[in-house]
Amino acid sequence: MKKTTLLFLFTTLSFLTYSQEITLIDFGSNNFLTAGNWNNITNATLTGSNDLIDDQGNLTGETLSITDAFDDDPGELGTTTPDGSLPFPSNSTIDFFFGEDVDFTPSGGTASNEPTGGFTLSGLEAGKYYSFKIFASRAGVSDNRETLYTITGNSGDQTATLDAANNTANVAAIFNVLPTAGGEITIQVEKGPNNNNTPNGFYYIGAIEMTKTDVALSSDSFSFNGLVNIYPNPSSKYINISYSLKEAAKVKMSVYNINGKAVKTILNEKKSVGSFIETWDRSNVASGLYILEIDADGRKYNSKIVLE
Repeated sequence: MKKTTLLFLFTTLSFLTYSQEITLIDFGSNNFLTAGNWNNITNATLTGSNDLIDDQGNLTGETLSITDAFDDDPGELGTTTPDGSLPFPSNSTIDFFFGEDVDFTPSGGTASNEPTGGFTLSGLEAGKYYSFKIFASRAGVSDNRETLYTITGNSGDQTATLDAANNTANVAAIFNVLPTAGGEITIQVEKGPNNNNTPNGFYYIGAIEMTKTDVALSSDSFSFNGLVNIYPNPSSKYINISYSLKEAAKVKMSVYNINGKAVKTILNEKKSVGSFIETWDRSNVASGLYILEIDADGRKYNSKIVLE
């Protein structure tokens, strides 16, 4: 599967784009490594550094170090059927790191008590913006497994919560974190305030999509997954465009050539809150550079698409 990575910018100017770098991280078991350009972090108590690659397979110069241990043994009871609009395949959602408030002894394992877990991202670029989509899932439970994520950079703490219980489609999103002058961001994971799992207070982290941009992303009514997937390669007939809406909106999705001439209107209809995938049949469109524009109630996002 070939992926073309796009970034969508809130702007009133036509055809304004900017660069981004996406890094994909899977926390969990050696039994469920995610194939492709993923960073598989499998030792929940690792003190060394993991060199990270981006979603194109390039070394980023960034590292991830576990600085606050999770439980010794990663879990393998997450969802095997994540929502298709998410950038997380099943091998990244079935496993996870976890911790708890009280002593817990897994079957065949040793007792653990890790009320917090966390890691540090190093080698980041000062002055760049880092945005995070965090996924976690614990299938087959009936209580609240809310997890609190605290991300700390140059401007203090930013937080988000996510209930991992039977989760297949939701993420915790934190936008536009600036790293410290030394190029670091820390992420702490712990039980959320609505977590009612008794007596353990289990919390989870399964996968992260981290996006680095030159300018701040908009985090209001639009929430894009950030990827346009081309199957199986850039010359494929169909292009799938995945995105999410936090508020209902009239959405128009159009493609223009580089000179601004309309090529195709993919969508023009009212959409409710939720995640969606639109498909563009580009079989009669020549190779070259195009602009994808998405307008939701006057809010415009534009990005380049290179077709081969």
